Amino acid sequence: MLISKKDMASRAAKAASMAPNIEDRLRHARDMVASHPADDQGPVMFAPASPPPQVPAAPPPSDSAQGSEEGAANRATVSVEHSARMEVVSIEQIDQNPFNARKIYRASRVNELAASIGAHGQETPGMATIRAGRYVLAAGHYRLKALKLLGAKTMILMVRESLTDRELYALSYRENAEREAQSSLDNALSWRELIDQGVYASESDIAEATSMSLPNVNKTMAALRLSTAVLDLIKEDPKSFAMSALYELALYEEAAGSVKALAIAKLVAAGDAGRKEIQEARAQVETPRERKRKETSRQYKINRDGKHIGLLKEWDSGKVLFEVAVEDPKERAALVAELREKFGISE
Repeated sequence: MLISKKDMASRAAKAASMAPNIEDRLRHARDMVASHPADDQGPVMFAPASPPPQVPAAPPPSDSAQGSEEGAANRATVSVEHSARMEVVSIEQIDQNPFNARKIYRASRVNELAASIGAHGQETPGMATIRAGRYVLAAGHYRLKALKLLGAKTMILMVRESLTDRELYALSYRENAEREAQSSLDNALSWRELIDQGVYASESDIAEATSMSLPNVNKTMAALRLSTAVLDLIKEDPKSFAMSALYELALYEEAAGSVKALAIAKLVAAGDAGRKEIQEARAQVETPRERKRKETSRQYKINRDGKHIGLLKEWDSGKVLFEVAVEDPKERAALVAELREKFGISE
């Protein structure tokens, strides 16, 4: 049986209209979680069947990665030698990572993950350590937000003892790089906190920990010089702003002010501008074209027998305009001859 292209298109459109949207999937996921009795149980501990996997050090960046403008982005090295165990932990006992590499979370991503977890369960555990009797999440913040959205009461965690502040940051950084890398603004915000809290002493230490070049770390941190209004706009869709665009935007705001910077940031967010366009806008501000000086002119009307027959106009620059209508041919020829002689105009 042959099916025409028109029938195939009609069937595809009908199937698409019947497919559940993200709101339907979330509603179904919440219903499944609400009816699942396992969440009412207390913490359950599991002994791993085999030694826990070690977190490998990030490979050295290739020459091509080091040469790219974004640098060897979103890589951090960490060596974890701690023992680990699996636990099912009450969400109320879990605190967020104080050194989390990600600062900005997309609501759409949380919704998608919540729908997936509701349908299939939490297939990937988070990672945490214990401090002052509470579980501090090292990695898995999107999963935690999705579970809270579903109304779940517990979360599966891989618990590692005695993680340091640097390891909390590095584990978070690595996980983001492997799944959905944080934006350049995420990096700038988290690096500022890490330096302010003494986890890393300087931007040079950040560069070493992330395998990113120091100039790119410097340029990333420059984004924090942007005004609050511009930063708030960027936070709405930070993925639209590459590190190079953020750096150029910071330079542009310093030259042109926050109002103009906000205007061009909106163009970047809409995909209508990028690093090159921001550079060009800054060049126009820093080296504006010399305006043509406004000249003063004087005009004299030429009248004969009470009738206006022409004008004489002069400017400060020396320019002179003479325009007159002479009806008599002999008089006109004499006037032209006089002017030609005066200015040396030959045939």
